[in-house]
Amino acid sequence: MFKKCVMSAALILALCACNSETESDLVETKDIWAGFKLVSDGSITRVNAELNVNDISGSNVVLSDTDTLQAVVNSSVVTLKKDTDFLDVDYQAYINATDDNQLFDIIFGRSNGISASSNVELPLNFIILTPSNEQPFKIDSTLTLQLDGTDPNSTSYVELTSSCITLSNDSLIQSGTLELSSSHIEIPLENLDMFKNTQIDHSKSCNLTLSVIRERFGNIADEFTDQSYIKAQQSRAIKNMTLTF
Repeated sequence: MFKKCVMSAALILALCACNSETESDLVETKDIWAGFKLVSDGSITRVNAELNVNDISGSNVVLSDTDTLQAVVNSSVVTLKKDTDFLDVDYQAYINATDDNQLFDIIFGRSNGISASSNVELPLNFIILTPSNEQPFKIDSTLTLQLDGTDPNSTSYVELTSSCITLSNDSLIQSGTLELSSSHIEIPLENLDMFKNTQIDHSKSCNLTLSVIRERFGNIADEFTDQSYIKAQQSRAIKNMTLTF
């Protein structure tokens, strides 16, 4: 049912990369890979932009003083700011625009005056009716997901993440995703492979997070390299649910 991912806490801490950086004025637009991702939680939309040389694994492109990344929403222009974490360099902005089908334009402005324009619309907003935050579950129970509607123009999926304690007292984080084609789905918890893991200490409870994502892809500028993309999501999460065995 679920596509599965397993990761220990130690492995998460070990995922560290030291990517090289290249100034944008040294790279032509046709040699830049772009990944634009917009995520709305219903209250605010985070715009994230990543630029790399040639492809997704290339060196980070850092904007020169003469180049810009801007989001245009309802005729308002917001400049994305550089954000550096231990894994990567990207550019972000937070915008108070979350309406159904809200159009966003992302403009890569260049010193030569030739801009690359991409656009995408937000999916429809939604509410998770069930389950609820901090809801308890037993391993032989069924988790019922109910939304207030559907969005036929978007792809929707569910992600269930569990954080359990192993017999060696380590943290074990597992997740699985499932495509969602309606507003209702029932998930028998005991059928999920993540809870059949023999490393889990059944005397201790697991913490569960359920995320629902609606996603649309937009129109990426032709000036960027192949495999570049722009996508927008409406994302909601139910947190701190507990599972006992």
